[in-house]
Amino acid sequence: MLREQHSLSAAGSAAELHAVLRSSDVDVMVVDPAMHEGQSDASLDALLTAYPQVPAIVYTALTPEAMRQVVRLARLGLQHVVLNRFDDEPSRFLDLIERAPAHPLAEAMLQELAVPLRALPVIVTRAIEQLFRSPARVKNAQELANLAGMIPRTLYRHLMPVGLQPRQLLICARLLRTYTLVREPGVRMKEIALKLGYADPDHLTEQLREWTGCSPRDLRSTLTPDRFVRMLASHLLRSNAEHGVEDAAEPV
Repeated sequence: MLREQHSLSAAGSAAELHAVLRSSDVDVMVVDPAMHEGQSDASLDALLTAYPQVPAIVYTALTPEAMRQVVRLARLGLQHVVLNRFDDEPSRFLDLIERAPAHPLAEAMLQELAVPLRALPVIVTRAIEQLFRSPARVKNAQELANLAGMIPRTLYRHLMPVGLQPRQLLICARLLRTYTLVREPGVRMKEIALKLGYADPDHLTEQLREWTGCSPRDLRSTLTPDRFVRMLASHLLRSNAEHGVEDAAEPV
């Protein structure tokens, strides 16, 4: 079974999968080339090309046609293939699904935060890692505390000595994913905000300007990934811990 912070969406065609990718912040897509029999070979190609930030796993039977498509998709960046009845032992397959969403910006941010993260208990560090890798799955400080297996007050007490706050971590993770999503062709900030759990798209834009002084257009055109990560990390680390415990249910 998938861990409780994940959810599963099923799609019966490339068009349905495209709709899911447009409306949700997807960590990983599992596709079977056989589902596209009778459709254009370009359907899966188009999905991998349009959403390069979403890791893809092909799960398929060992057939000549499936292998032909796997070879073609590999040229577009496909890295993971699982063969039905050969190497799809459940625990191994689930481990691959958990490990696949290694978004480069998330890993870069975790590296920027390496010093304070080393001072935290392992369970808290793991929860923060999951937050940055799947920000849409963590709605508030209560859910971040749940990932760490503790109540929000205890989480806050662990984070305060290293200058981190649950609410600031949540905002940082969402802004980080915004950079990736905003660079998709044709995507709008309204769509990104909905993916990341914002009821008001303007709230996301305001947080982006507050943290970086940048507009969505800057993210699309002039701001490099490395610089953006450094700007977010700098803002996060210089934010002073607030006195008192945050409201775990407060929206960000």
